[in-house]
Amino acid sequence: MSEVRNRQRRVNRPWLVALGVWLGVVGQPALAQTLETRLELRFSTALAISNAPAAASWGLGALLEARYDLGPLRLQLVLDPGVSFSRSVTTDAGLTELYALYREGELDFSAGLERLPLEVARLTLPYSLEPVGPLGHRRGRWGLRLSWNPEATRLRLAVLEEAGQLVPVLSLRREFGGFELEAHALYRAKAVLGLGGSGTVAGVVVYGEGWLLFNPSEARYALGLSGSLGEGVWTLEGGYASLPLLLPLGPFLAGQWAVPLGEEALWNLSAYLLLDGPVRPALSARYTQSRPDAELSLTLHLQLGPTPALGLGLGVRAFP
Repeated sequence: MSEVRNRQRRVNRPWLVALGVWLGVVGQPALAQTLETRLELRFSTALAISNAPAAASWGLGALLEARYDLGPLRLQLVLDPGVSFSRSVTTDAGLTELYALYREGELDFSAGLERLPLEVARLTLPYSLEPVGPLGHRRGRWGLRLSWNPEATRLRLAVLEEAGQLVPVLSLRREFGGFELEAHALYRAKAVLGLGGSGTVAGVVVYGEGWLLFNPSEARYALGLSGSLGEGVWTLEGGYASLPLLLPLGPFLAGQWAVPLGEEALWNLSAYLLLDGPVRPALSARYTQSRPDAELSLTLHLQLGPTPALGLGLGVRAFP
């Protein structure tokens, strides 16, 4: 019984901290004038068809972003709660970010729960420090961050918490005219080194990243190209990384073509091909219709290979 109570305290503590910060900010009339907020409400439903019986699911969610700027100090809160109903009910409190940022000249110091995306790849994820919530949303990590930002350079030192352990992260980014590079060094139960960058060559964006994990040695990487085709944007990417659509880590080829239809509609066509073991291509098409106060999306996903699967999805987002 005591273990259950302790788990409940650990689950509720982030919500209590977030609520305290929120009330402390909005409860002051002088602060309310500079408070910026954004609210998003979501509804989704999906149908998955494979060798097993068809499975239907639907979900509800929201996104609340609140930011208060006071001179060199900024308070940031992001809540992304949701619930999914399928064969079982999955909930997520959704505390994504809760931190204070202080800026003084070329120095930035932040403390709290903050996201730290390190990737350059657009279609895959070779390596990430961010945890994933029960509903698949990426979260921040508790910790401290100090950045020095002279011209065209950023040197950042972070100390993050993960499962009761401290993870030091050192990053150096440098801009060189038409391209930029960023190097990373961290220790997360084992040493990890990373290098990523992007630049433009003859109107085509070239980007890539590589990661080396030690003890045992493991390499992950991605290299991509992106450019314009008519009114749309194409992207090609290959390497050894984790793929979306529940595909595992492995060698891959991927492509995407985003085609706008006027100012409010967009087609997004994607293809993924795993090159390890049996051929398992995955194709998806997503149609999005946007308005200032709402967005509607329809998704079709087809996975071929030894275990073919078909997925249909509908999503609605409202911006009150």
